[in-house]
Amino acid sequence: MKINEVSKKTGLAISTIRFYEKQGLISEKYVSRESNNYRNYSEDIIEYLLMIKTVHSVGFSLTEIKEIQKNNDNSVSVDTKIELLQKKILEVEKQKENLIKTEAMLKKMLKNKLNSKIHMED
Repeated sequence: MKINEVSKKTGLAISTIRFYEKQGLISEKYVSRESNNYRNYSEDIIEYLLMIKTVHSVGFSLTEIKEIQKNNDNSVSVDTKIELLQKKILEVEKQKENLIKTEAMLKKMLKNKLNSKIHMED
């Protein structure tokens, strides 16, 4: 499939997909070149890019994502990858706790504003 279709299916800008390629996040198993030099992406790229989009949105840097995705590179040990994933899980859990606290505070503020509005209308 062409890059336009990948962009539509993932919600990622074409420039972002090209950037990921230049950064080495998209391996050759996801993209091939046609005789006219156009990129042709495999169906598997959609799930892969959605995974990148998700983990990037919760705080993984592109460098961290690249380190985790290295399958045959012995420069990053499995233990290091596990440690990085565990650390990120803790960070996500902390973010989640903070969001729950923020939501509770906002609901309390809204309730107070609604109550004061009701009293003003009386």
